[in-house]
Amino acid sequence: MVFVSELKRRNVFRMALLYAVAAWLILQVAEVMVELGNLPDGVGPWILGILAVGFPIALLLSWFYELTPEGIKLERQVERSASIRHLSGRRMDFIVIAMLSAAVLVFSWDKWATPPPSEQSIAVLPFAVVGADQETIDVLAAGIQEGLLTHLSKIHSFKTISRTSTIRYRGTTNNIKRIGAELGVRKIVEGSVQQSGDQIRVNVQLIDTQTDQHLWAETYDRTITASNVFALQSEIVQTIARKLDATLTQREVQQLASVPTQNFEAYTEYLRGKQCARAESVEALHVAIEHFVAATEMDPEFALAYVGLADAYLTLSANFQGGLTAEEATALAEPPLTRALALDPGLGEAHASLGFLRQEQGNLEAAEGYYLQAISLRPSYSRAFRLYGRLRLRQGKLDDAMAFAEQALQLDPYSAAASYDLARLHDDTGDFDKAMLGYLRVIDIEPNHAFAHVYIAAIHYLVHGRIDESIIWYNKAAATDAMSPSLQASQALAYLELDDPDAARIWVERGLELGPDTFWVRWASTMLNLYVGDEEAAQQDARALLEIQPGNWGALRVLRDADLSAGRYETARSRYARAYRELVEPEVPDVNESNYSIAVDLALVLQRLGETDRADDLLETSLKAMAPLQRGGVSGFWLNDVRAYALQDRPERALEAFREAIEDGWRFQAWYYLDIDPNLDSIRGTDEFERLRAVLQADLAAQAQRVRDMMESGELAQANDNSRGVWLPVSGAL
Repeated sequence: MVFVSELKRRNVFRMALLYAVAAWLILQVAEVMVELGNLPDGVGPWILGILAVGFPIALLLSWFYELTPEGIKLERQVERSASIRHLSGRRMDFIVIAMLSAAVLVFSWDKWATPPPSEQSIAVLPFAVVGADQETIDVLAAGIQEGLLTHLSKIHSFKTISRTSTIRYRGTTNNIKRIGAELGVRKIVEGSVQQSGDQIRVNVQLIDTQTDQHLWAETYDRTITASNVFALQSEIVQTIARKLDATLTQREVQQLASVPTQNFEAYTEYLRGKQCARAESVEALHVAIEHFVAATEMDPEFALAYVGLADAYLTLSANFQGGLTAEEATALAEPPLTRALALDPGLGEAHASLGFLRQEQGNLEAAEGYYLQAISLRPSYSRAFRLYGRLRLRQGKLDDAMAFAEQALQLDPYSAAASYDLARLHDDTGDFDKAMLGYLRVIDIEPNHAFAHVYIAAIHYLVHGRIDESIIWYNKAAATDAMSPSLQASQALAYLELDDPDAARIWVERGLELGPDTFWVRWASTMLNLYVGDEEAAQQDARALLEIQPGNWGALRVLRDADLSAGRYETARSRYARAYRELVEPEVPDVNESNYSIAVDLALVLQRLGETDRADDLLETSLKAMAPLQRGGVSGFWLNDVRAYALQDRPERALEAFREAIEDGWRFQAWYYLDIDPNLDSIRGTDEFERLRAVLQADLAAQAQRVRDMMESGELAQANDNSRGVWLPVSGAL
């Protein structure tokens, strides 16, 4: 009893409890860090071993040493009457109570705040492959995995993770529990495919990610034919459904029994096309089209191959890639989609793609119907949710758009496309920090995702005014997709900002070589010609730009400025009246978030014509339309408030807004607004305007010097055009 009392007096029991609670918290934090950092599984046991060794050491220290006001001393050196162990014990009690409270919070958060995945949430990992013909067996293994996922995603009671999120686990050494946590699923299907001649052996197992328990395993031996492969997929999925107590509807049973093609060569061509299309570069998409066309030629009744072909055409026109115009893409995509649905009216992929096609054609009601049908047919089809989210944003339903984008990401958590869509939503709504994190995540998933690089460049340029940083990212985008005319030409605008028309010209010429009738190429050419003073060429470009994109504000503005300079006021008014009747014809102009900049441009034309009341209405309603918007970003109002105030003859307010814009990071087309834009004539030349001009130009000059320094240091790779020595990226250099 004396020994026990002494243990209490020396706070050994308290130290044991304190150490145990602290060790538990350390292990919880370590588990999170291991998962976030994707560290080896051995890190956790290593930390546990250190903590175990430290436990008796802590008890011995508590027995032999005491903390005194003079510092740590051996227990025998402290007079019993001077001991403050009882005070130290109270402090330890308080610390233990605080740590126990923290432990309760951690436990509660883990158990209730983050609910466990559904029992019927499932992912299919890439199958391991063994075989003589490695290329063939690789494609076959990928096809089996994708087929299983496709079948599982048609079952409404299952939440199925897409293949783009599971491909990262090919050959992984991560344990099943961690993979389940990362994907948010309760069940994992994994297996292997082995080939011997024309025979394959497929080993499959179903595992519970929470317990690491093998719920089911089976080996299948089959002759390699398309019908055998599809029958095998159907059999495996139905077995999984039984093991998970899922009740299949009659339609789901029929879908599982369907065979996409009897031609194995057509199926492998389709799979190769799918692999190429995931890169979404112009070059890769053209290769994918070749594979899809080959698949349809080998089997004219292969519905999925027609969908793949249509998707490739539609993707070529998306994200200003410039591979095709929207009109060309929809014209090429509609026949294969029509054929696919004629062959298989219940094909969810075809409904989703046709919805996107109708959306591109402006038929939003029809698009919504197709998206809903696609989700009904394939409730775990991430792409359908992604596309529907884009539609809801276009319809002004931001909350719905965000919900659908997040649902798509839940179904495909490591999908570059789903992450990109969510980042674009944050970008469009002005949440630039989240957008930047989203784009960086896309690049982490898919390092060659060109458009994530482009929009990172746009945030640096259009939000923070860092043209030097944007050029780094524009260069990377151009290097990742050298066949995209838009990606080559778009950065010319940044070089103009830094007073480098020679560099801008090379980028424009590269874009013109690849796609002269592409919007971004023609827009960059317009601005370059305007910058160097070739007004006739700029006007020709502007007219061509209106052929590509009728009603484009930039083209209309270039032609407006030329008309105003020549006194052709009625000509300018007529051009706006044809493109934007809602601003000219109604008694009350309909100014909104989509046309306010046009209204500000038109107001000057009307002032010159003497229609001052109408001009005043346009300016006032434009300012109201801008009020809830962000100044920066792709969808920002940039300098339009300054331009409106200047036309309202409010110079002090215009100059105040101009100063705010510069401080906020606005730099977009500064050269145009400083020297050309007639909307700013009333304030241009004032002392304050010229002071702000000097501030702006000094900043741009410093950024231009940084770009030159990066060129000289090699941070921007060099590709000489043999005439001007302009620096350009080379593939892989960045």
